[in-house]
Amino acid sequence: MNRRTIGKVLLVVVSFFSSLTADAQNEIDFTNKVSFSKTGNISGIRLITLMPAPVTNEYQEISMLQANCGNFINLNAANKVLFFDGAFEGSTFDVLESFKYTTKKVKIDFNDKTKKNEVTGVNPHDFLESDGTYIDTNNNTIKQIGNQLWSQSESILDYAKRCYEYVASHYNYINGSWRTLEEIIRVGGGECGDFTTLFVNLMRYKGIPARHNMGVWVNGGYHVWPDFYHEDYGWVPVDPTFKNSNPNADYFGRYDGNLIILSQGLTSFSESDIEIRNKPLQAFYYWYWYTNGSGIINGVHKTSKDYQVNAINVVEANEKKTESIYNIIGIKQNSLCRGVNIVNGKKIYMR
Repeated sequence: MNRRTIGKVLLVVVSFFSSLTADAQNEIDFTNKVSFSKTGNISGIRLITLMPAPVTNEYQEISMLQANCGNFINLNAANKVLFFDGAFEGSTFDVLESFKYTTKKVKIDFNDKTKKNEVTGVNPHDFLESDGTYIDTNNNTIKQIGNQLWSQSESILDYAKRCYEYVASHYNYINGSWRTLEEIIRVGGGECGDFTTLFVNLMRYKGIPARHNMGVWVNGGYHVWPDFYHEDYGWVPVDPTFKNSNPNADYFGRYDGNLIILSQGLTSFSESDIEIRNKPLQAFYYWYWYTNGSGIINGVHKTSKDYQVNAINVVEANEKKTESIYNIIGIKQNSLCRGVNIVNGKKIYMR
């Protein structure tokens, strides 16, 4: 193994709004697939893929989950992945999972405490930690905003709504998602995953469990939105991104049930010689190794209706690519290093 590169595909996400009564829609057959292809003279390729797999949760029911290769691994009560580690022979190779999906619309009735939007086996306190990158409850801006809104609030529910409205109204929608918290604050906004990160930080700063929900539309595309846990109501979905684009609408306590949730919260994974800590596993990661030759490996993500999903950012395994890697201050490097790398003009972040 003389070369290792990482490709990162932003995968998954969500759109939402809910109704606490299980207002289920029709069952849908769904396939989530990545098609790999290679060109040039490459041999000895070890292909590793890590793909989020859906589970039954507060917002959906999943059945008949199966894959064409690899194994499903339970990471925790809320998350599962499809993991493949093997040889890439021939010119093409598909990694796919298929399942039946039934959505549950949710609309929280804040006047009724007899129903809670939750599933058994998930501990809300698992969604309180700070990793210092995406979640940093010691960040001065988060502390300042959180203390200001907390002082104006009459209850946890009131504080959560103020945070949702604050994030929607004080930050701008900016293309280029999954910035760190520090980057989001510096540029003044981001995409849906970044709006979610801001809200989750404000919740966790005050000891309120909150998480990212990451999924894919049934007709292609991604979305991320947060929910937080309240002792009286269970998991309460909100969408500051939608509130940002439509200020007069109400997206607090609603999930309309039109996405497939593939992962919840930041996720850690360790298997063989692969280890990932506190990553937004709306993204799946894949690695390539090869022993000799040069060429290109590409990955294309598609849903069952053959919609190609955008936002794929791949670092291909070939000699040409490794000759154009620079660090953040413009010094040329021989390989990807920890932190921010510039590869053909694009930023690639490695933990």
